[in-house]
Amino acid sequence: MLKIVTMHNMLSGANQAKLRLMRVQWFKTKPGSSWRGFTLIELLVVTSLTVMIMLVITSMFMTFLITSQKTSIEHKIKSEGENALSNIEFILRNSRRLVPGLDGVTTCNNDPDTPMTNIAVEGFDGFITTLYAYPEANPKIASYSSAIGDYYYLTSSETILSNLEFTCLSGEESSHYVGVSFQLQIGTGEGADRETAVQTFQSGITLRNN
Repeated sequence: MLKIVTMHNMLSGANQAKLRLMRVQWFKTKPGSSWRGFTLIELLVVTSLTVMIMLVITSMFMTFLITSQKTSIEHKIKSEGENALSNIEFILRNSRRLVPGLDGVTTCNNDPDTPMTNIAVEGFDGFITTLYAYPEANPKIASYSSAIGDYYYLTSSETILSNLEFTCLSGEESSHYVGVSFQLQIGTGEGADRETAVQTFQSGITLRNN
């Protein structure tokens, strides 16, 4: 009798375990069940979309950095060039007359095809101010004043100066027209390089000897 009861309990336990397993399997395969996993194709699609989104975001971020850096360089070179041009105009407009430059002879060469590389003026205080590119190794626009016997630089060492020219033409009633032009550059690459900016500055002033 004991053996029959034991076997009956074992069979009942086995049936119950089998029933639980069938319930779990039915639940896993039931449509709409949260137990359903992702297929390989779904995983590949999600991964591809994620990679594409990351590439787009990275490209946009790099474009922003490049544009920001280029804009910053262009703003700096424009600000420095306009400031230098403004100082040159101030010196020339507030002068009493043109005087011989570095060669000690030329005041105004009257040759638009051969611009001068320097120009000198006498102020109302009687002192001479000479404008030219100095030093030769890393030139800047220099204003040399005989009042202090020293240089005042109108551009910084962060920019590369080239083609500083003064076009001087004599006019009526002892007047002179002085055209000023120069080029500033930051960086040593081409103009399209994100770390390079080049700009040319020009102005013209009419002077009357007093």
